[in-house]
Amino acid sequence: MLEPIDWHSDCDQEIERANALWNRLVDIHELYVSKYYDLILTDDDLIFAKSVYERLVRDNAALSIVLNAKKHLAVTQKEVSKRMAAELRALELARREAVKVARQNSGLWWGNYNPLVRAFENARSAAVRSGHTMRRRTSGGNSRITNTLQGGADVEHLFDGSLSQVMIRPPSGLAWSAESRGERRRLQRTRLTATVFVQSGERRSVTWPMVMHRPIPDDCRVKEVIITRRRVGERWKWAASFICTRTAEHTAPIPIGAKAIAVDIGWRRVPEGLRVATVASADGLPRFVVLQRDLIDSFAFVDELREHVQTSARVGLELLQATDATLFEQPYQDLLIALQQRQDGRFAALREFSRGPFFTAQSRDVIGAEITAWRMGYTKLVTWLSNHQRKVVARRDHQYQNAAIEILRGASTIIINDVKFGEIGRRSPPGDDGGFFPKRVNYYRVVAAPSEFVRCLKLQAAKRGIPFAKAEAPSPVGCPECGSTARRSRADAMPQICEACGTSFDQDVATCQSLLAQGGRQSSSKRRE
Repeated sequence: MLEPIDWHSDCDQEIERANALWNRLVDIHELYVSKYYDLILTDDDLIFAKSVYERLVRDNAALSIVLNAKKHLAVTQKEVSKRMAAELRALELARREAVKVARQNSGLWWGNYNPLVRAFENARSAAVRSGHTMRRRTSGGNSRITNTLQGGADVEHLFDGSLSQVMIRPPSGLAWSAESRGERRRLQRTRLTATVFVQSGERRSVTWPMVMHRPIPDDCRVKEVIITRRRVGERWKWAASFICTRTAEHTAPIPIGAKAIAVDIGWRRVPEGLRVATVASADGLPRFVVLQRDLIDSFAFVDELREHVQTSARVGLELLQATDATLFEQPYQDLLIALQQRQDGRFAALREFSRGPFFTAQSRDVIGAEITAWRMGYTKLVTWLSNHQRKVVARRDHQYQNAAIEILRGASTIIINDVKFGEIGRRSPPGDDGGFFPKRVNYYRVVAAPSEFVRCLKLQAAKRGIPFAKAEAPSPVGCPECGSTARRSRADAMPQICEACGTSFDQDVATCQSLLAQGGRQSSSKRRE
């Protein structure tokens, strides 16, 4: 979408109300996290486990000892939470009531506050599970406007003007069938009018010039229309998403002759690139999902760009720290002083500061040539990093989607080796307490994103009605010839060489074969029962 035609300051005020509600929810979350710890830290067992872990960290104890203490602390905390289930439930109900009050007092239109609260709760759940903190939103940042069509609406109602919240000017009938791409592109131009907010019964609607890249299927019901605003460099980039539902299609029957397949997920450097998965069937040759070297190089370039951004950020912080804030008028003086006094999260604060009114609302002559030049280079690097990273991740995920479709062609069932990715990622590198994983294991784990590939397989299997299961293969896997687990080679070498019979084999392929054997034994036992 292009810039809106009739967007004014009242629409920005609605965005600011949304940011204020988000920040209020963060305050509520932090308050109740504090109350949660005040409650559970009355337990003597938890106090002791926590003190032991903190002492080991403070004394720089061996990594394995610290990890064991951390695991014991987590188990103890879980047990305490079970014992205090009633008190914690009352605390959660009080938090939800505070969220409800904040939502009602926000001044937001219901169409905007309901999705915001829902998004916050999803983000909060993820933050609690991963041990992260919730971030506050700053003024002038990315935002979105949501129109929820209660009960859904037929597609034709989007175009005939019968919906009060959303309307699209009908594009030409040749918009997706004209022979020339340029002609199709021209005919796909239209306008979207959507509600930004409603106050005192007055509906505030805004119109955006829009290009519809593809038609909405006629058999859909439109549930939501989400308009997003994202800053790219010095301008806003607008986009519209239509959330629709369709009647579930009947799953096609599994073809005759389909075979069970097993998949071993992992990440391993090979000459071609980075092996992410090994696929095998009972009577077929193994296949491999490999991220090619040029894609690995693209991920490496992301790290290189990130280093450039951090270097530029350090230069900018030093430059702004040395700048006399009294040279600027209010409120820009206070903004600069707040950045100079910031002790933690300075890099994130600098990124928001570089996009804020200190630079956008003042002339370059007031800011100064040196700071202006730094900001121009820094903004270019940040935008370059963001765009390149998004494209690389999308390219990898697209490869995973295609690989999942190809793997499931002719499959009767799929068995995934149940690998605990989190535990593997935390294992120590060579030389630290006897760990044997490569030093860059966590880096390649991020590049490979094996959980994303598992998600693609599970999604495609569900679409095709193919049974999807996880099973834990034996580790180390036995030799395919004699079953011995003794090795002449290192545990991470490829191929593996059996010490008993000297057979050379790929342990990923052997893992898939063991999964298929387990599945066959389970099927036989079920038939006997």
